[in-house]
Amino acid sequence: MKKTFISAVVLSMSLALTQLSCMENEHGIVDLTMPDDDGQEEVYVPVSAQYTYQHPCAMFNQADFDRVKKSLDDATAPQAVKDEFTLLKNSRYTVLPYTPSPLEYIVRGDGTGITSDGKEHYQEAMNDAAAAYQMALLWKLTGDTRYADNSVRVMNEWAAQCKGIRANDNNKFLAAGAQGYTFANAAEIMRNYEGWQAADFRAFQTWMVDVFASMNRDFMDNHGGNCDDHYWSNWDLVNMCSYLAIGILTENNDMVNYVVNYFYDGVGNGCIKKLVQGTFDDPLGSGELIAQNQESGRDQGHAMMSVAVTANLCQMAYTLLQCNPSVSQLDFFAAHDNLMMQMGEYTALFNLRDGSDQLNQGGNWLVEATRMPFNEYKYCVDCSCKDKNHSAVHTSAANDEGRGKLRPGWEIYYNHYAKIKKLGSGYTYAQKAAEKMRPEGGVDGNSRYGTNSGAFDQLGWGTLMLYRE
Repeated sequence: MKKTFISAVVLSMSLALTQLSCMENEHGIVDLTMPDDDGQEEVYVPVSAQYTYQHPCAMFNQADFDRVKKSLDDATAPQAVKDEFTLLKNSRYTVLPYTPSPLEYIVRGDGTGITSDGKEHYQEAMNDAAAAYQMALLWKLTGDTRYADNSVRVMNEWAAQCKGIRANDNNKFLAAGAQGYTFANAAEIMRNYEGWQAADFRAFQTWMVDVFASMNRDFMDNHGGNCDDHYWSNWDLVNMCSYLAIGILTENNDMVNYVVNYFYDGVGNGCIKKLVQGTFDDPLGSGELIAQNQESGRDQGHAMMSVAVTANLCQMAYTLLQCNPSVSQLDFFAAHDNLMMQMGEYTALFNLRDGSDQLNQGGNWLVEATRMPFNEYKYCVDCSCKDKNHSAVHTSAANDEGRGKLRPGWEIYYNHYAKIKKLGSGYTYAQKAAEKMRPEGGVDGNSRYGTNSGAFDQLGWGTLMLYRE
């Protein structure tokens, strides 16, 4: 089977993305190509838009909060939404009063010579960013200013005390991405709270740019001094999420445009051209297309992280699209004929069991590993990196012990394509995953997602904010 690469093309800022021409080869693989009249791939035209920001406009907008709050207030919300609302109110990160634990330096990676014990210290940032975000959600949905005051307190104290993110290796970029977009989304929700003093909010914006966005951009531009393919897609994706969220928070058009252009034509593995390594017919005969993720051959924990963080990225871009409808490139969900939906389907199909338990531990796999189509993927082989021992060749989807341990994010895919776009098909397995996990919740200190870094990579709480019956 040949590897399939995707070439993005944007004809102009005001035109929708050109539809892909799809041709099925003898293996059932659908090649996604964009030839021009001469049979050559067309050149990507970068977006250079000036945006309107109707805050909040990152993960959710005011209409989303109004819809959910009304349904909770008048008791018309689906039971799963009510259940997730209860989970959020019972989270360890929303217990009032919440006391933050800011650090002078966030250290993720080798802390030798940096911290007194030589170890990394970033759990505090993960906890407090999640708390700021979760309490911001509750303020919007309850009107209780105690949540608002505590969320603001967390962000003010971090901005006042934290000077940067450090390590003796490049794991620091993961903290810059994952905690960066969580903090930024919390601030975007809280920015209109009258209890957040203007000077404090400006200080927080500056902190986000200086500490997080600077590292996000450095990573996407330079990839830690390694070749552009050295880091798996999730590294790019968390930094793309952070840079986009901070761009929205600070109304920085250049930052937003950078992420839009990177998504379609970037150099790293978070770019759609590399994020998807091929499309196939569903081996179970649904008639759907499924798309292999760049990390599908690595391990399923990381494959699902890549898909889940992509969901957050697409959701933020789509929310910004609502106040910038002329910039159709913001619809990452729709890019290349709903390619992100197909990527979600591949990972959901491979990780689902046919049991009914929420933890996805009972029953048989929906598809046997040997039936899962896969394009050989050569990771960083014969690259320009100094370390030549990190390369790998993947020939099949990883059937490892992480398979089946679902992460939050399936509500984003399912509700967008089924309820927002109202497509009649194409999301069979995202729907099954969302239904099985509902209410999917998020990191709460006690949930099925645990308390290690993987629980904080994605924002969660999609059932509460997105589910519609």
